[in-house]
Amino acid sequence: KPPPCAPTAPADPVATAGQGSDGGDEAPLTVGELLGLVAGTFEAEYAQLLVTGELSSFKRAASGHLYFTLTDGDACLDAVMWRQDAFRLAFQPRQGDEVLLRGRMGVYAQGGRMQLYVAAMKPVGAGAAQKALEELKRRLAAEGLFAAERKRALPLLPATVGVVTSPTGAALQDILATLRRRFPGVRVVLSPTVVQGAEAPRRIVQALALLAKADCCDVVIVGRGGGAAEDLAAFQDEAVVRAVAAFPVPVVSAVGHEVDTSLCDLVADVRAATPTAAAEAVVPVRDELVAEVGASAQRLRSAMRRRVAELRARAQAAGGRLRHPAERLAGLRQRGDRAAMQMERAMARRVEEPRRELARLAAALHALSPLAVLDRGYSLVADEAGRLVRDASSLQAGQRLVLRFHRGRAVADVVAVSGADPKEHP
Repeated sequence: KPPPCAPTAPADPVATAGQGSDGGDEAPLTVGELLGLVAGTFEAEYAQLLVTGELSSFKRAASGHLYFTLTDGDACLDAVMWRQDAFRLAFQPRQGDEVLLRGRMGVYAQGGRMQLYVAAMKPVGAGAAQKALEELKRRLAAEGLFAAERKRALPLLPATVGVVTSPTGAALQDILATLRRRFPGVRVVLSPTVVQGAEAPRRIVQALALLAKADCCDVVIVGRGGGAAEDLAAFQDEAVVRAVAAFPVPVVSAVGHEVDTSLCDLVADVRAATPTAAAEAVVPVRDELVAEVGASAQRLRSAMRRRVAELRARAQAAGGRLRHPAERLAGLRQRGDRAAMQMERAMARRVEEPRRELARLAAALHALSPLAVLDRGYSLVADEAGRLVRDASSLQAGQRLVLRFHRGRAVADVVAVSGADPKEHP
């Protein structure tokens, strides 16, 4: 609703200060008086309003009052709901809810800004930003980026801790102070970035990429200190979430907002509520570790002493059953000599058996040899070419033959040849 009257064309404020419309003197207004006039105009003209929008920067104070910003994407308006009105709410308002409000416009004089004083609120549905965030969360979860089985364990004792945060923020100082307190001397590599604003997602991704390229860290802390929910929007960005998921070493998310869980918290290997808690998660307390190692060494020494005492007692109990080393050595030598003799006999048997078999085969071969037949009184007849004569009909009178006996040879000439009967015995 427009104000009751439109202002006239503005005059030069310096030239007209202290002058009335007729050129006379006019008393100036104090800031409080001016804001009072504006507040009176609001209360008179905008006493009852119905407004719809999305909740942003939602906070519930310890007093019970609700403070938030109402936005429609193009404009925003501060709003407050007093405790007595908030107590009557039938639902729990949350960041990103789309609501319908009934209230009045007013001026917060101490802050010098106008705001909406809300008397009633009811939900309309999830806001556009919240719907987009929920859809992104479902899509990333379907890809398995939030699955417990892909979470990596933090190293027991990292040599180098990477940090991705603002170089001027309190989060970095909290991390450094905690690391120095718990494990002095641990190396810290900072990859600086902005952590809120339109440029924050791109800068965070770049900072992570620089650390991954350097390949110098055993674990990385990424995050910022606390803030309003909209200040943490960079850690809900898809590019940041995927960069954390793809990082080559374990990542601890320290967004620093315990009420809401960011997508960066869900994809990180470990979620810490604050930067201090993140630093506590990545390194042990050095003094406690040294004490634990000392205690373990003492337990090991005690166990070794008990074992030695046990073995000494067993040796003493054995008494005479234990032989002198010289006796044991003599027995071993005797066993070695006996084994050597057994091996020699076995080798002799292995050689003798093939030798007898060879003699048997030689005798059989000799029995089949033509020379053995000659030894029994037979002779071999061959022509001059050395071919054996098996049939008398193949000979001719006057042909020269060679006769081979058991001992020596003779040369003979064929005088006559008669036909041989196959059945005729020689």
